[in-house]
Amino acid sequence: VVRRRYITLNETGIATADWVLTLNAADFEAAPTEQPRAGTTEEWVFVNLTGDTHPMHMHLATFQVVGRTPFGVGSYQDMYGSPFGVAGGIDPTPFATGPMEPPDPTERGFKDTVKVNPGSFTIIRVKFELPAGISAPQSYVYHCHILEHEDNDMMRPFTVIP
Repeated sequence: VVRRRYITLNETGIATADWVLTLNAADFEAAPTEQPRAGTTEEWVFVNLTGDTHPMHMHLATFQVVGRTPFGVGSYQDMYGSPFGVAGGIDPTPFATGPMEPPDPTERGFKDTVKVNPGSFTIIRVKFELPAGISAPQSYVYHCHILEHEDNDMMRPFTVIP
């Protein structure tokens, strides 16, 4: 693993005009902040600051679930002065309220979607590749696989760099 990235899952309001759903406190139109290099393996930590379970999905990448850890969402948010946490780079481990739980038996092997439970952070390990013969950066997306959530900006681009 060459890098660990922290992705906050954020949700405010209810399914109305004031509903705000984001990843790393950014909407889909913001420039990609995750730019892994092809051939490298990274750990991505999905930090769920919401009250919902989110099935997180990555396009054109498979990963392995490392585990889930419960943590103090309120303490995490208070420390960083924001209900959204801080975009990228903030480790929730100091706020753990229990040990890491291993993946469910149905989550062993390679996946493209993982459930991220409320009040927990979920770690995945992903190796990024580009299709054979591609030598230019390629953009993909990751998102919550609940249709209403992905339609309301709980979706972000990432770019794989050759």
